[in-house]
Formats: sequence, C-alpha cells, structure tokens
Amino acid sequence: MQSIVDDLNKIPLRIKTLDLAGRVPGPDSIELLRVELYYHREYGPLSGARVRYARDGVEQVEGFPIDLHKGAFVATVPIQEAGLEEELQKIGPEIARIVYEDLAKNRHTPGMPSFTDQG
Repeated sequence: MQSIVDDLNKIPLRIKTLDLAGRVPGPDSIELLRVELYYHREYGPLSGARVRYARDGVEQVEGFPIDLHKGAFVATVPIQEAGLEEELQKIGPEIARIVYEDLAKNRHTPGMPSFTDQG
C-alpha cells in the first residue's frame, strides 16, 4: 500500500489499488485499469476514489474521481471533455460493487476497516 498526504486537508492517507482490467466493460475509446481507494488512519476507507485509465494504450495522469457511495463519477469536466460521461456514469455502480465486495472480503485486514465497519 502506498502512502500520500492529501494536499487539500494535509492529512496522511494510504492508497489501496484494485485491478479493473477486464472486470468492467468500459467505453471502447479507453481502457479502465484500476481504482485507487483512499484510507484515513482513524476513519478507514473514504468514499472518494480515483479510477485510472489508459487512452490509446497510454495511462493518463489524472484519472477520473468517483464517489463510491453514490456509484457515480464526480468532477465530470474531464469526462465531458473526453465525451465519456454518459458511458462512464452507466458503469459507476459496477465499479462501486467491485470495491464493496473487495472491502467486505477483506474487512478483517488489520488496520484496514471496510466501509461496512463505519455504520
């Protein structure tokens, strides 16, 4: 697991990645690679995550933010600019389902509470 500091709130976070390649049918113009989940030491996993993708075989720097509780992509300007919003919003719930299944399966990982542990 990778560690970062949230630039906005200046809090340390840990990142867990889940592979999406071949698990989610994405738009033809991009390849969905993985979703990055953010963990706060005291609060556990956060609902905001980032979906990493490749275009023409090249991984893009920014990725697409997703709200896992809503199963919807947020801050959609990059998605709109890429002409992908409608297609991606249809698969947002599937990405959230994959994440929640993984979190439930691994809910007893020491130091990594799942969303279900938060009530």
